[in-house]
Amino acid sequence: VENMSETQIDFDHLNLYVDGDVALTREIFSLFTHQTEMWGRGLDRDADDEVWASVTHSLKGSARAVGAMQLAALCEAAEQLVGDQRRMGARDVAVQNIEFVIDQVRTEIQRWEHRQGLKDLSA
Repeated sequence: VENMSETQIDFDHLNLYVDGDVALTREIFSLFTHQTEMWGRGLDRDADDEVWASVTHSLKGSARAVGAMQLAALCEAAEQLVGDQRRMGARDVAVQNIEFVIDQVRTEIQRWEHRQGLKDLSA
């Protein structure tokens, strides 16, 4: 049942890179949190196309690094909302969806960190 809540982070994908290394996983999660805080501030529907594309591209990379594939897909779709593809309201929806899923991923990271803390205490 515990894995039912693990919907945003693909731990199998992540483990291809960290091979179960808890310290490395913590570092990657910390980087993700920092990067989403930094890049998330730039996620502005009124940003010019270059800034919008750069921010969504960077968020996509951060998402892929932790195995947050739904978030990566949202960022990839948002990345296209430039030039002729920049439709009224589309960026608003993209920002809402991306921010919502970032929050879900961060919650999942906090749950994982909590479980690790409990394991550390019982070790």
